Amino acid sequence: MEREYKGNGVVGHIGVGKAKLVDCSCPKYEIRFINEIEERDRELGRFVRKLKQYCDNTRVQIEHVKNTIGKREAEILGSHIKMTHDLALQYSLLRKISDGICAEQATTEICDEYIERFLSADEDFVRQLATDVRDFKTCMINLLLNQNDVEVEHFETDTVVIAKELTPSVVARLDREHTKGIVTEIGSKNSHGAALAKAMKTPSVTGIVDIDKLIKENEIVTVNGKKGIVTVN
Repeated sequence: MEREYKGNGVVGHIGVGKAKLVDCSCPKYEIRFINEIEERDRELGRFVRKLKQYCDNTRVQIEHVKNTIGKREAEILGSHIKMTHDLALQYSLLRKISDGICAEQATTEICDEYIERFLSADEDFVRQLATDVRDFKTCMINLLLNQNDVEVEHFETDTVVIAKELTPSVVARLDREHTKGIVTEIGSKNSHGAALAKAMKTPSVTGIVDIDKLIKENEIVTVNGKKGIVTVN
């Protein structure tokens, strides 16, 4: 039986493909408190190395976006590197680790503070920065855990990506040939992820609560980005 869900259209095209459920949530980890001074120093070193790796990986992604989507869109990811150069952010992260909090938990606590602050803002463009911080947080924790980011670069067939939320770095890595649509619960027409989807001309709908539970893997999905309607066959 055909099912229909109404959300908010982001990119006004129509696309059809098999549903692919993508989990971009932050990975779980063991919370550790570090007592020994020498071990805290090692933890600081580990964090600094992973932060450099994050910046190196993002620079590679910036070049990819610049060559495949556009220079303006590449600047979106460039803002992520600028965020890591924020002295207040750096100080807060390094201070937490120096106090004995493991790097993963320090990253979570500080990023969550920034996310809460941005979400409480009156201006929509400021609230959208919360997604960028979530993006940084998830990527950093994956690196600290030596885990790979979610795999979205290669799909075997025409695909509609279904997710709670898609961060800019994930949208930028999508298989452009086979990604025929994006459907999320959390998002905005003004978000950086939406800007990338628009540049890619990928039909997109957001604002459908629990969409990642309503649609099953491999169901055939039609995304009408103009009307904000998602149809499942």
